[in-house]
Amino acid sequence: MEPPEGWDPYGRPARRTQWLVSALAYHYGLDRGVENEIVVLATGLDQYLQEIFHHLDCAGEGRIPGEDFRTLCQVLGLEEAAEAAADPEECAALWDGLSAELTFRQFHARLCGYFSTKAGSAVPRLPLGRESEHIETQIRLRSPRRRRRRDAAGPGRAEDRIAKLEEENGSLRELVEDMRAALQSSDARCLALQVSAVRELERELKSSQEALVSLEDCNRNLKREQAEMRKKVEEARQAVRNSLGKVKELEVKANEVPHLQVYIQQLESELQHYR
Repeated sequence: MEPPEGWDPYGRPARRTQWLVSALAYHYGLDRGVENEIVVLATGLDQYLQEIFHHLDCAGEGRIPGEDFRTLCQVLGLEEAAEAAADPEECAALWDGLSAELTFRQFHARLCGYFSTKAGSAVPRLPLGRESEHIETQIRLRSPRRRRRRDAAGPGRAEDRIAKLEEENGSLRELVEDMRAALQSSDARCLALQVSAVRELERELKSSQEALVSLEDCNRNLKREQAEMRKKVEEARQAVRNSLGKVKELEVKANEVPHLQVYIQQLESELQHYR
């Protein structure tokens, strides 16, 4: 099946090989022009996903927080792709009914369901086997065909050579298997660290935002208190002005007292004269 127009598993330049995204895209037939390590990683996809789940599940409880899954999708660039998708089913495969915690089966089903929806598959592939947590370990590698050459030394020597080649091939398969497991484990740890870093950054950002809101509240309270203080100062200033006015009135009246005393004395003198 041809990949949908605009699909680009290497769309994030920060990491040249977006291994998990590329392995899932290759597994579901969305991208065939991939590098050799992607082909190798895709052969052990269940183990790859379980490695990532294991590193996200630091406590070993068999569950990871739903927010960690969402953050992983952000790290992989799937959230932006899902939100920008024309088909709402693609986004639904990731977010609909996302619970507070996810088991490995749910984690596996959501990631695989997203890519299987893109590939046009009605049912996402689930991990096989007991408890739905089968780890796929068999490696299938493509090798170029070589022409058979006749061995002039006879059939005995040819059988020895075939046995030696089979032994070397088995050793190479074991080496590739070890390298695949190491590569998966390394990338799983890297993704888990990225998720942890993003979550910690989000917590710090949330804490900073809460501190900023608290400071803004304090600033508003201070401004309100300053306005109230200014109002009280203005009222006090007005009261002082009124008091000064009354003092001046009293001073004027006090200055009139001597004149009144003289006038009273004159009236008393006149009164005595008439008597």
